[in-house]
Amino acid sequence: MAQPIAIIVEKLQSKDKDYRYMATSDLQGALEQSSFKTDDQTERTLARLILQQLEDPSGDISSLAVKCLALLVQRVSTAHVEDLVDSLCSKLLSGKREQERDVAAIGLKTVVTDLPGGALATLVVRRLCPKLVAGVQQKESYDIVSASLDLMNEVVSKFGGLVAAEHARICDCLLPELDESRAGVRKRAIHCLSALAPHLTDALLDGVVKHLLQRLQAPHSRPEAARTHMQSLAAMSRAAGWRFGKHLGHAVPLVLEQCGEPSARDEELREHCLQALDAFVLRSPHDARGALPQILPIVLQCLAHDPNCEDDMDAEDGSGGEEDDEELTDEEYSDDEDVSWKVRRAAAKCLATIVSAFPDRFSDIYARACPALLARFREREESVKIDVFQAFIALLRQASVAARREGGGAAEAAAKQRLRADVPSIAKAVARTLREKSVKARAAGFALLKALVAVQPAPTNAACALLLLGVLAALSDRSSSSAQLKLHALQFVREALSADGAAAWRPHLAALAPPVAAAASERYYKVGAEALRACAAMCRVIRPDAPAPVPADLQKLVPQLHAAVAARLRCQDQDQEVKECAIAAAATLAAHLGDLLPRELPDLLQALQERLRNEMTRLAGVKAVAQVASSRLDLDLGAVLEPVLAELTAFLRKASRPLRQAALAAIEAVVAARGARMSAGAVDSMVEAAAPLVSDGDLAVSALALHACSRLLERQPASARAVTARVLPQAIALAQSPLLQGQALEALLAFFSTVLRCAAAPGAAAPGASFDALLAALLAAGTAPAAGRSAQHNIAQCIAVLCSEAGPATLAATVEGLLSQLQAPRASEAAKRLALLAIGEIGRSADLSRYGVLRGALTSALKGGSEEVKAAASVALGGVALGNMSAYLPFILSQISEQARSPKDQYLLLKALNEVIVSLARSASAQLSAQHQQEVLRLLLAHCGSEEECRNVVAECLGHLALLHTGQVLPPLQAQAGATSPSARAAVVTAVKSMLLPQPHAIDPLLRDAIPGFLTLVSDPDRHVRKAAVQMLSSAAHNKPWLVADQLEGVLPRLYAQTAVDESLIRTVDLGPFKHRIDDGLELRKAAFECVDILVDACPDRLSYPAFLTHLESGLKDHYDVKMPCHILLAKLATVASEHVLAHLERLVPPLEATLATKVKSDAVKQEVDRNDDMLRSCLRAVDALNRIPNASSCAPFQRFIDGLVAGPLAVRYAAVKAERAEAEGAAPDGMDAV
Repeated sequence: MAQPIAIIVEKLQSKDKDYRYMATSDLQGALEQSSFKTDDQTERTLARLILQQLEDPSGDISSLAVKCLALLVQRVSTAHVEDLVDSLCSKLLSGKREQERDVAAIGLKTVVTDLPGGALATLVVRRLCPKLVAGVQQKESYDIVSASLDLMNEVVSKFGGLVAAEHARICDCLLPELDESRAGVRKRAIHCLSALAPHLTDALLDGVVKHLLQRLQAPHSRPEAARTHMQSLAAMSRAAGWRFGKHLGHAVPLVLEQCGEPSARDEELREHCLQALDAFVLRSPHDARGALPQILPIVLQCLAHDPNCEDDMDAEDGSGGEEDDEELTDEEYSDDEDVSWKVRRAAAKCLATIVSAFPDRFSDIYARACPALLARFREREESVKIDVFQAFIALLRQASVAARREGGGAAEAAAKQRLRADVPSIAKAVARTLREKSVKARAAGFALLKALVAVQPAPTNAACALLLLGVLAALSDRSSSSAQLKLHALQFVREALSADGAAAWRPHLAALAPPVAAAASERYYKVGAEALRACAAMCRVIRPDAPAPVPADLQKLVPQLHAAVAARLRCQDQDQEVKECAIAAAATLAAHLGDLLPRELPDLLQALQERLRNEMTRLAGVKAVAQVASSRLDLDLGAVLEPVLAELTAFLRKASRPLRQAALAAIEAVVAARGARMSAGAVDSMVEAAAPLVSDGDLAVSALALHACSRLLERQPASARAVTARVLPQAIALAQSPLLQGQALEALLAFFSTVLRCAAAPGAAAPGASFDALLAALLAAGTAPAAGRSAQHNIAQCIAVLCSEAGPATLAATVEGLLSQLQAPRASEAAKRLALLAIGEIGRSADLSRYGVLRGALTSALKGGSEEVKAAASVALGGVALGNMSAYLPFILSQISEQARSPKDQYLLLKALNEVIVSLARSASAQLSAQHQQEVLRLLLAHCGSEEECRNVVAECLGHLALLHTGQVLPPLQAQAGATSPSARAAVVTAVKSMLLPQPHAIDPLLRDAIPGFLTLVSDPDRHVRKAAVQMLSSAAHNKPWLVADQLEGVLPRLYAQTAVDESLIRTVDLGPFKHRIDDGLELRKAAFECVDILVDACPDRLSYPAFLTHLESGLKDHYDVKMPCHILLAKLATVASEHVLAHLERLVPPLEATLATKVKSDAVKQEVDRNDDMLRSCLRAVDALNRIPNASSCAPFQRFIDGLVAGPLAVRYAAVKAERAEAEGAAPDGMDAV
């Protein structure tokens, strides 16, 4: 290294500029090597020469020297770094030539910008700051002051936390500059103060803010002084965030006073006032909430401030509208001296911030903001109009949130109704904009219409006649910037035609179809893809219900749509998105209008078949085939049927899961429509490929495969032999799987029913599919050693389905056989369990009361045998009771009363009763008689205070009984909520939890009135009752948030209180050699945090985040079981309530650091090691979410924590967590069905 560096040093001093250039380039390459190292003398020489090169007459050499300087600072010793910085500062502050000062400023800025963190950065910035302060104070030189302020901005922005000792001096230096007469100095001083604000201590920040407020209160001789201090206040609020909130009580009235003074006519000051209000609401929404009644009127007043044009939209009479439009564009209104548009633009932005920050005040804000915004839709200034539209879009988004909140309050309902009534006025106002010349304004108008059609689709589509001319004008625009305008217009057309009320467009399709079809051939791929989507939506509007007749005038449009779609479908050299959209549009065209294209349809189907052979388009092609096959039109698919089936069958062997799923769905659709015409070879190939997919390896794919095979059996009974030979053994094996549930189980039951039914059809010839063969196979599978409890339950359901399909005689013989198996003295436990479960499943739909020995057999099984046999007997008794309530329900009730002294036996009988009530509640038609309902209610209320196991079953029974008899059960439960017994109160709350179904129910209105009383139990003296109440609140928030949304203001403080550690619930158990601490409140705290997690998803606008974050801080220090949900919740809050999290970020760092520093003991078992690893991963995910909060780096403790994490022992794990998150975010769109 010594010889090359020596040569470089020699050439750097050459008089030949080419030598100097090459030497500087070589030096840059050498410095970029991490192994660069040289002696002290050479370092000093290099530093001197690089400083000389900065002033080289050749611009290329000086540019390379700047790059070398940034690298050299990181390679040479500390002493030489100090010399470099001192030399550059000396040239900046004392240089006599302007070029010398400029070069020094560029060099210092490069050093600061490229400087990494750590000790070197600390050394440089601490050396630099005092000199920059001195430079700012050199009032005689504007260039030096400006350069010093620019450099100071760079330093404090990147390394503000490293110069804490200089913060006071910097503030004292910057504040006087706000009164400087030169605008450039004032602007730079504001930037420096805002960059420094996040790093200031509370005392220094308070001092700066108080200084600004005092200066604003003082009389100003120059208008720019007030503007500067108002700008500074806004910048400090944006930079300091929540820490500025404490000053809003003083700042807001002062700003409103300045902003609401129209006599001053200082438009720029009013603009800065509105920007300050915007910053207050954006960065400190919690503290600004109280001032909203004062802020909103001023903002609306400023939004209407237009001294040069009085425009009252309410005065419109509908005539002369176009003349008014022309008047608005006359040059007489273009006043270059009029800057009132800045006030209106700032007001629109502030209003958008208010709307987004206070979603819970939507009804009040909408009533006041909507008329004001509508009045400004005729704004003359383009930028203002776009911001007005953006504010209205924010209003519509909040309307969408309110609309999704089912069962909202009266105020929200009134706001929704008012929005519906305002749609015609909105559409009329936007239609005027769509006829203007401004492309940006028209694009913003379409963005607003898209938001409007998402919230109020039917009323928006009803106004389509008003919007048509604007849409056609946009689609026919030929200007250079028309692509984006067309894209917005097509997106609106597509969304409108796909929404409710799209039939309103049918009279206008003749005018709309040609430009949409023409747009499909646009070169810009996004426009072409969107046009194809619009064509597909148009096909559905032309014929929404096939095969309904199509009016003659709409039939003329079909060839145009076909020509546009077919041209894109045939083209190979185009973007993937366009290809997929063309395939989807062709499928929609064929499925809805194929009978109107008799000559073109074969070519269209042939093209779709060809797309199946291309790896890039095969998934889209498979979905297209499924859509065409599902069409209700009688389309001729004969030419492509066999080749398409062959391709689909081949896809079943591919590794791609989405492709297999789509292929199975397409096969089922094809078989359902054309199964009778399939050849034997195609059937065999399909069955052979589908059989291996029937397994518990992928239950979703298994369900699709079973559905396809069932459909094949229905359409081609002759396929029974192939299905029985290949698929049936797989189905039997699947029935034994402990994972079988949900849709896969339903598909399996339907498959067995279809196999038995189709095996008896003429020509089926499938001996292995007879009832006796199937029953024997299922009984053998159910008694096999590998069959567990869940597998036996599933197999019992399969047996019941077979019996139901076989008929009464076969059912009776099967029941008798099962009873014999149950009573056989040498029968195994597995055989008895399966017999009991099968009898119970059969008894659900058949009356088995005629079997006299059945009741005795069930009673014997309940009292004798293993616990698993008793549990099976309990389920069987409940199932049999469903078949004949009058015969078995009284027996169950009497047995429950008789077994009061035997909790175990009583528990089994209660489970049987629960089986009856839950099954009835799930059935839409079945009911208990009035006598039975009263008897059951009395019994359940009497047992509310029983042991915990029985009490939980009683609670579930009460909840489902209330769903059956809403008016008779809920009042007694309300009375029971005040019982003296804690067990009874806990049972009542748990019962309410069972009533909270995801789907609407008749009990919902009654629950809305009753739930406030139940929520008071969140603060019950008994911890079991509190836990049950918290879990009930979680269930309500998850399933029906509107039931509890209005109660949260009073409930949340009590819920937050449950997250705190209660020392009275911690007890110590003496275990001899050591003592063990047991925390009885642990589960309650965990449930409380999980409840808040659900509330964040369900009611984000109703939570008090600042109050909760204090409790979350304690949760992050709690037990492992509490930390895990807290980490998940913190990561979610980092997105939902980032401003509030940023406000508490400094206090969240210590518990996160402590968690990451946790180490397991040397003798820890594997389970403890795994738990600790899981906790570290969850903590790192939370840290990653926090690190992605905007301005998170402004919190110095958190930034130091991140820097230490990145360089510490957990760096690899942290990188893995970030990579996992990035992969998940990147994979999300790919996993969606975009076609």
